[in-house]
Amino acid sequence: MKAHPTALVDPGASLADDVVIGPFCMIGAGVNIGPGCTLGPRVTMQGHVVVGRNNVFHAHSQVGTPGGGRIEIGDGNVFRESSHVDAAPGTTTRVGSRSRLGAWAGVSSGSIVGNDVRIGAFSTVGENGIVEDEAWIEGQCVLDANRRIGRAGLIRSQIPVNEDVPPFMCIDGNPSGVHSVNPHRRNHLLDIAFEIVYKSGLSFAEAAAQLTEKVGPSPEVEALADFLKTARPAEAALD
Repeated sequence: MKAHPTALVDPGASLADDVVIGPFCMIGAGVNIGPGCTLGPRVTMQGHVVVGRNNVFHAHSQVGTPGGGRIEIGDGNVFRESSHVDAAPGTTTRVGSRSRLGAWAGVSSGSIVGNDVRIGAFSTVGENGIVEDEAWIEGQCVLDANRRIGRAGLIRSQIPVNEDVPPFMCIDGNPSGVHSVNPHRRNHLLDIAFEIVYKSGLSFAEAAAQLTEKVGPSPEVEALADFLKTARPAEAALD
C-alpha cells in the first residue's frame, strides 16, 4: 500500500499491497480494497465495504458510512469527483464491473448496478433501484426508489423517472415517457417491439405475449418480453 502521509487508514482495513491512497483520505475498519485500486484526494470509505480490482476513485468520492450496511464493488470501475455509494444498516448495495459514475452521481441504499453501466454527472439511483447491464443514465436524471432500468435502457433529458424502463428503450421528455428505442441499440425487430408495447394500447403483460407471437426469436426481444412481465408503469409509482 502506498498511502499519503495525511491519509487516515484504520488498522482494521485490508488493502492490497499496490493500492494507492491519496492525501486526506479516510479508510475505516472493515474496508477491503483489492489490487490495482487508486484513491484520489479526500476519498472516504467506511463501514462494510468490499472493493475489487483496478477501480479508480476520484477526489471527494464517498463509499459507505460508519455503521452502515454492506457495499460490494466489482472491478474496473471509475467513480468521478464527489460521487457516492450508500448502504443503510441491514442493506446491501452492489456495483458491478466496468461501470462509471459521473461527478456528484449517487447510488442509494439497497440498489444494484450491473456491469458496463454509465451514470452521468449529478444523477441518482434511488433506494432499492436496479440498473441492469449496459444501461445509461445521462446527467441530472433521477431513477426513483424501487424502480428498474433494463439492459441497455437509456434515461436522458435531465428528468426524474418514476416508472420501470424496459431493456433497449429510451425514456425522455417532459412529462417523461418511453418514446423510442435506445438509438445506440436500435434495430428492425426492436422497432417492431416498440410499436407493440407503446403504440398498441396493450398492457405490459398483454404486450409481452404479443412480442413472442409476432416479432420472432431474438435475444433482445426475449429480454424485453421477460422484463415486461414484472415491470410497473408510472401509475404504480407510489405503491
